[in-house]
Amino acid sequence: MHKPPIYNAAHALDQAAFAHPARTSITYGDEVLTVSEAAAATRQLAQLLAQAGVTRGDRVMLASHNSPYHLLTHIACARLGAVFVPVSFRLTQIELQELVDFAAPRAIICEPEIAARGSFASTGTLLQFVIDDDVQAGPLSASFAHGYLALGAAMASHNGQMISDTANAGVEGLNQQGYPDGLAVLLLTSGSVGSPKAVALTHANLWWGSRNFRDGFEYRTDETVLAATPLSHVGGFNGTTLDIFSGGGHVVIERHFDAGETLRLIEQHHVNIMFAAPTMYIALINHPDFSTRDLSSWRLPLVGGAQVPAPLLGRLAARGLRPINVWGMTETAASGAYLPFEHCPNHPGSIGRPFPYVEARICDPENSKSMGVGEVGELLVRGPSVSTGYWHGEAYTEGSYNGDWLRTGDLAQVDSGGFLSIMGRKLDRIMTGGEGVLPDEVENVLRQYPGIRDVVVCGVPDEVWGELIVAGLELEAGVAEPSFSDIEQSAQKVLARFKLPRFVAVFEHIPLTANDKIDRSGAQTIIEALMAQQGVTTEDLRPQ
Repeated sequence: MHKPPIYNAAHALDQAAFAHPARTSITYGDEVLTVSEAAAATRQLAQLLAQAGVTRGDRVMLASHNSPYHLLTHIACARLGAVFVPVSFRLTQIELQELVDFAAPRAIICEPEIAARGSFASTGTLLQFVIDDDVQAGPLSASFAHGYLALGAAMASHNGQMISDTANAGVEGLNQQGYPDGLAVLLLTSGSVGSPKAVALTHANLWWGSRNFRDGFEYRTDETVLAATPLSHVGGFNGTTLDIFSGGGHVVIERHFDAGETLRLIEQHHVNIMFAAPTMYIALINHPDFSTRDLSSWRLPLVGGAQVPAPLLGRLAARGLRPINVWGMTETAASGAYLPFEHCPNHPGSIGRPFPYVEARICDPENSKSMGVGEVGELLVRGPSVSTGYWHGEAYTEGSYNGDWLRTGDLAQVDSGGFLSIMGRKLDRIMTGGEGVLPDEVENVLRQYPGIRDVVVCGVPDEVWGELIVAGLELEAGVAEPSFSDIEQSAQKVLARFKLPRFVAVFEHIPLTANDKIDRSGAQTIIEALMAQQGVTTEDLRPQ
């Protein structure tokens, strides 16, 4: 009789710890964990969370730069049936508080830089931990309810043994009765203003996403992957990283991307796999160490994005690398389509074919009628890695699915060989450096600036960042034009830096469509013309 897979990643890690306990599992700076030590650490953390009251279905939020705790916390949550919620370290305190209000986590884990801003308010009991092993505090200290608890010190009180039925009422022996299934993680993506959009991914979604990568790229779980992309993003978290970690392989974690450091880590640890956005690859190519470091181990350079510049692929190939273009979404557990290096010359601009366990079709956005070869329509995908909806987002779910097909919002076409190409977006979302930004979120913040009557925000194309955010302002009568720095300083109190406009123009009137809606396309044309008149290029506007 066929036995179905156990999708929970904690099971795979436990199996790997039994079979290969001494293998290196995680390298983070000078810290090194073996597979058995990593598995034990996840049990310690699960014990701590359970003792603190975290139970099945509770959310556990993590706000941090890349760290081992992204992987350890996810597996700890998986052991308990809790839901892991990693969020971007780039968010402001106001933005993070909005996510706390939305996700209602039972616990939040922060790095010291975020904890130093202050604690978070919650309508329920919110357990707050800080990643700071130098702070000594017991797991049930007096500061437990109102302040931050030192996570490393609290974990140290647990010996990694299984939780007994008597140790904590209501908590069964840890995984002695099996591994929980169901909802595993909530990953935040760009939604409408005031209504966060959290993709709900199950253990099965993550497992099948990993299986797509493993069968598509033909890697082994005992290889070495470098996590330089944010682990709060699906591409960094589930894009081979979780599979390698839970399968007993080696994950090298870079706290934040630095081109020189990334190249050094690839050489030192003989990295086989790394996923990154085109902007990161361009930084690597332009670094002086790119031509001198030993990159011979780097078998799978995965380049994420809908349209990877051909010159980028060519420069990587000239260095002896064989880049693979990967297209995916948070909703697809990162796996959508891929273009192996061998097909790049004959299919420039294509995202390739769907992964082994993904189906794709092109439909008319208005009536869902299938489109023919070469015709542009909306890209729909389905498969076991595809999420079935959003956390408390019924409106998002209703508008994003056609039966079991996910409506990606990407306009695409397919050729006679089945190769897909992204032609544009149905939605207004701006993609800048791998981050999705909704124009109306930025507009609502800029409208709060004194003297601004209305705002339009849009993206201008850039070969490095994908798009750069620009804004057009319509001022109240008689108001002096504000300086760019004043607007930036005001907006950055609320918005993460990657959401800030790089160029601001003043309009006499915001352009409108025939239906009296903001005409972003028209505004973009005007702003690009003004930039040209002023001799401003997108290269001048790129973040340094």
